[in-house]
Parts: sequence; C-alpha cells; structure tokens
Amino acid sequence: MLRRRIRSAADVVDIESNYRPSDLLPAGTILGCLRHAAATDPDKPAVIQVEAPDLLTPTATLTYQDLVADVEASADLFHTVAGARPSVVGIMLPMIPEGLTALWGAQAAGVAVPLNPFLDLEPVAAVLNRTAATVLLTTRAILEAKGGLSALRVAAPGLVEVLLVNDVEPDRDLATRLLPHGRGVALVADEDPWRDALVMPTGGTTGAPKLVRMSQAGQLRVAWNVGALMGNEADTVTAHGMPNFHCGGSISLGLRTLLFGGTLLTLTQAGFRAPEVVESFWDVARRFRVTSVLATPTTALALLHGEGSSSGCVVRDFHCGGSAVPMELVRGFHERFGIWLRENWGMTELHGTTTGHFGEQREPRVGSVGQPLPFVRVKSVELDEEGRWVRDCRPGERGVLLIGSPTTVAGYLDPDLDREFFPTGLPDDLPRAWRWANTGDLGSVDDDGYVWVFGRAKDLIIRGGHNIDPREVEEALAAHPGVHLAAAVGRPDLMKGELPIAYVEAREGIDLDPAELLDHCRTRVHERAAVPVEVVVLDRIPLTPVGKVSKPALRDDAILRVVREIARGLDPRAEISIDRGGRRLVVDTVVHDELAGRQLREALVGFTFASRIHVAETAR
Repeated sequence: MLRRRIRSAADVVDIESNYRPSDLLPAGTILGCLRHAAATDPDKPAVIQVEAPDLLTPTATLTYQDLVADVEASADLFHTVAGARPSVVGIMLPMIPEGLTALWGAQAAGVAVPLNPFLDLEPVAAVLNRTAATVLLTTRAILEAKGGLSALRVAAPGLVEVLLVNDVEPDRDLATRLLPHGRGVALVADEDPWRDALVMPTGGTTGAPKLVRMSQAGQLRVAWNVGALMGNEADTVTAHGMPNFHCGGSISLGLRTLLFGGTLLTLTQAGFRAPEVVESFWDVARRFRVTSVLATPTTALALLHGEGSSSGCVVRDFHCGGSAVPMELVRGFHERFGIWLRENWGMTELHGTTTGHFGEQREPRVGSVGQPLPFVRVKSVELDEEGRWVRDCRPGERGVLLIGSPTTVAGYLDPDLDREFFPTGLPDDLPRAWRWANTGDLGSVDDDGYVWVFGRAKDLIIRGGHNIDPREVEEALAAHPGVHLAAAVGRPDLMKGELPIAYVEAREGIDLDPAELLDHCRTRVHERAAVPVEVVVLDRIPLTPVGKVSKPALRDDAILRVVREIARGLDPRAEISIDRGGRRLVVDTVVHDELAGRQLREALVGFTFASRIHVAETAR
C-alpha cells in the first residue's frame, strides 16, 4: 500500500512515472482493501457516529475488525436472499454505519444501488425496477414516509426482500438477519475489479435520475487519489458530513479514509444538513481531533458566518466541492480560521474527485478547481453539434471540458445517454487505454495546468444571443455584506429567450432591499446584458440533499413568476402553483367562463416550457 501526499504537480509526474494505478493499492476489490486495513490494526476505530444533542459523545463505534465482519456478513446475506438471481441491493438509508457496510457488502455480492432517502416513491421504484433489485435496505420511518411496505410492493414487485435497520420485526431487522451469516458461508465473490459493482443515480430529487455504472477499481483509484490530496496519514480523522448516496460521502470521504486506516467521524444521520452540526462543528473537531474536511461551499459559508472558534483544532485539509467557491469566502475563511479552503472538482461519472489544489499551507489559485490528480487529463475543446471533437482550445481559452482517465465510468445503464457523454473523433495522440468523457462543463486550462470551470453548459443564461455566465452575477451579489447566499438563473422571455434573475438569502438579522441589490449589481457586473432584471430575496435558497444550490428549483420558481404575471393580467384571481412532484407546472385559473383560460394558453404558446403547463379552468 503506497501512502503519498501530493504537494506539487511534480509529485503527480513522479507517481505516474514510477507506478501503475494497480501498484498503489493492496488489493483489487473494496473488501480486499478493507481486510488489509483491518489486518494492520483490527481494534482501531474505523467509524464513529455522533448524534444531537450530545455531539461530543459517540453513539456508535465500529472497529476495523467489526467493519470487515459486517461487510462480509452483509455480502453473504444479500447473496443468499437473491438465490439464483444476480444480487442487486438498493440501499436507502441515512448516514449510519450500516449504510456503508451494506454498500460495500452489496458490491462484494453483486451490485449496490444507493438511493436518496428524500426521493419520492415513484423514482425509487423506477430505479429498483430498472436495476432488477432483489433487496431494498432502508428504515421503517423512511418507508412509511413513502406510503409504506404495501405501496412499495405494488410499485416494485420484483423485490425479493425488504430489510430494515433497527426494526421490531425480526424477519425484517438487518442485525437479526445477519446473525447466521459470516465469513464466506455461501458467497463466492466475483473478484473482477472492473465489473459493474455500483449503480449510482445522479440527478435531482424528483423525476428519473440517470443511472451511472461504476466499478470497484474506479472507486478505489479515486479514493487513493483523494487520500493523496486530502489526507491519508495514519492519524487521519475525517469529518463525514456528506451523504453516502453521493460519491462525495461514500468514496471521497468514506472509502478514502478507511482505505488508509483512518477514522471516519460521521456527524449525525443528517450530516451537514443538521443545524446542530454546523453550530458545534469546531467543538466536535477539537474533541475528536478532526484532520480532514470535505464540504460544499454553502457549509463553509455557514461556518464562516456562525459562532465558534477553530482554536485548538488540528484540521490540516479543508476542501470544497460541488459548486464554485467565491474569492471572498476563501479569503474570509482563512482570515478567521487560519485555514485555506481548497476547491476540487469531479463528478459521479468519473467516480468522484479528479482535480484539486496541492499544498495545504499555500493560498490556492482562487477561482480555479486546481490541477489534475494522478492518471487524469483535462482538456478544453471545441465540439460540434454532434459531440465530435473539432479542435483543442488554446491555454486560457474557454471551451467544453473533457476528462480522460482510467476512472471514467463504462457508461450509463441507459446506453442512449452514452452518446452525449463520450465524445467522438478525438485526435490519435490521446491515451487510448483511457476513456474520455464530456463533462458538460464550460471552462479552460491555463499554462500551468490549472483547470477553470465556468459552470454547466445548461446553466448558461442565453439572452438574445448573449451567453451569460451566472457566476459573475452570483459573485457580485456574494460580495454584498448582507448577502449569505446568491444564485442566478434564466427567466423565460418571449423576445430574448431568457433574462437573468437573481435569488439571494440574507445573513441572519439583516433585511435586504431588492432595489438596493439591483443597484449593487449594476456597479459590479461588467456586462450590461448580465445585470439581472430582478433580485428576489428568499428566506432560504433551496439546496439539494448534498448542500448544493438547487438551480432546477429556482428555474421552476422563475417560470412560475412569469406564468403568474401573465395569468393575473388576464384574471387577478388566478391561482398558480407547482404540483408536489415538481415535474409539471399547474396553473389553476379561476374564471367565469373559458375565455381567460384560452387566452392564457395562447399567451404561453411561444415559451419553451409551455408543454409543462396545465391550465385548469373553474367556472364561477
């Protein structure tokens, strides 16, 4: 097992020159690597769980020998339940140790499918059916919130078993069902490290997510890289605050820490979504001697604006991922806590993190997502409308970012999605053993190899032919002393296509004036077309379960505002709402006849979102 820290780009060159990716690891499978760590120090705490209100006292501790035993028993149970069918296990759990041991046990037995507990029953069932799942592991509370076991059985009839954590029914309780299973009782594991072992949904909390095919080899190679970037020392204690259904929580935090024999400190079942965790973070970090943190910028911002002192803490690495980190946040965090926030970049389709900033004691190149990790290449290119390579961009020139790496996934469960993901017509001088992927991000690579991401191509606001980067608007508003969080999206417009609209969340105790914020933007946003036409102050900007700003929710709100304005111009009593599924906008127009409803439908015809609109007329 090679244990190296990357301090500079020269270290990356040295690693690539002297080792193959397989040379870095003690085994080819996750269970094999966990067994290696357990053999080194079987009684060392592998996972420590804390819960509110007493975040300073562990509620559960799993040693390395306990961890391996639970992974092995889980694998054997899942294999036995599947019978003659391939074992496919859906895991829909909060952040608890069973979520990780089941995740890795399911991969030893066959395929694991981590599921977001916040998903509605319909998309959960769709994923279970699409993956031919044999088992769903969850809790009774999560299941009841989606209609209960009977509703699940109707929606996903192919399930053989539904197992529950800490349940009163012995036949369903995971711990009870694990008792007869032990090391290798019935399971002969498939040791191919490149087979599909993890199918990870990626996308929003509603609708049909994309299902990404992931391997154990890909996870382990990314975990090694993240350890070399974020911390792999024997005394590493990692703050685990990102969910396990996301590659940040399961790979960059969980697998990375345990691969190198560190300790994973799980910060409650809700992670950084729990207000108590943010409020008490520095106290918890002191108590458990946390050395490594990975969080979203929104979490770092909450820590900066919160109470507490980092005095006496031993945090060596604090990394941010998931969205851009504003310069004011990086500088302010360092001024207050003496810690540099270092932005990294990755995606599920690459098994996670692929770039980062090396050298924790140096100021990062703020605005960049860092440099590629070992065995990763990043290129900015021009692609044609069919996704074919046209040319490489010059250093610093914006284009579509492609990533080439052995850790690029084999594709999606739906092969139709592969056509957009894998570019074609690439030049012959690229490493052919690696898969090259279209990240969907716009960005550039500078002369020093630093990667700059300017946002998702789909996040661009296109105003009458002007491509507007929302980050310029967001950074301008984030510089306002009263703004806690800011986001910009496109508001539909018949003449221009889209107009920029900004949403802000105020810092606690501060009242914000939208007109004053607009004036602030006019002085800070250099491109006139990028100045938002409206600034909306929200009590809370919506976030995804992993702490990113939910731009789909903001786009729906922007559409709703347009529809409301048109509808109430026709009938002041019109009622406008979004249905609970969030997939269809429902416009309920209260009228005395059908005229207002017909006029509204006619007024909406020219909008691209019109197919998502349903107009219901209620005669009075």
